[in-house]
Amino acid sequence: MLSKAILFVGILLFGAFGLSAQIAPRQQGLLLKSGTAIRLGSVQILNKRTRDRAWSGTTGVFAIPAVAGDTINFTSDNFQPVDFVVTDLSDKIIYLQAAIQLNEVVIKENSIKTDIKEVMRGYREKSVFYNGSPHYYYLVLKPMTFIYENFKSEKIFARRFDKYAKRELADYEISARFNDATIKAVVPITDSEMEAFKLTYAPKLEKLRKMSDYDMVDYIRNCYADFKKNAVNKNATGL
Repeated sequence: MLSKAILFVGILLFGAFGLSAQIAPRQQGLLLKSGTAIRLGSVQILNKRTRDRAWSGTTGVFAIPAVAGDTINFTSDNFQPVDFVVTDLSDKIIYLQAAIQLNEVVIKENSIKTDIKEVMRGYREKSVFYNGSPHYYYLVLKPMTFIYENFKSEKIFARRFDKYAKRELADYEISARFNDATIKAVVPITDSEMEAFKLTYAPKLEKLRKMSDYDMVDYIRNCYADFKKNAVNKNATGL
């Protein structure tokens, strides 16, 4: 009789253990767009400790195996990633902030280059060669040709146009990313401040080409903080 009782208790304990093993602890909850009641589906969810992955359903509900202390990462296109540290495994509402979308001015750079080439072709047809570069070998062989090629008005204007064209292309490339719409999307700048801000803080072309969109956001924020600080200092000193 005793052996049957022990066997019965053993079966109960084994069943309870098996059930608990099947139902692993997990963090679950609801994903919403920050500041709204919009539910976010197809958000990727990652447990950074276990590397387990899951996705939220179409109604924004999610669940992923986790224990207290685990860090859960939520990522989705057009939203900033969120890290959440698991505490008591109670249901949670997680808010995802929409990523800042930088407006890019569409610049028809190829058209600009084409126009510039057309102008330079016109100079070549008028015997203004080499984009305005001086023909130094003429100085020894044909001094009068050298003087003609390097001092006639067409030649001088060609050099000036070449410099102007390079500046224009650089300015267009910069304004495609560092423009009024982009700046206003990042900082609370006023229209009266805009021109001075752009003149002071427009990045050099080489630096701009190395910036990602997130780098550009940080750059604008830091520059605007410096801009406002300088304005306060000027007001304080009466300058």
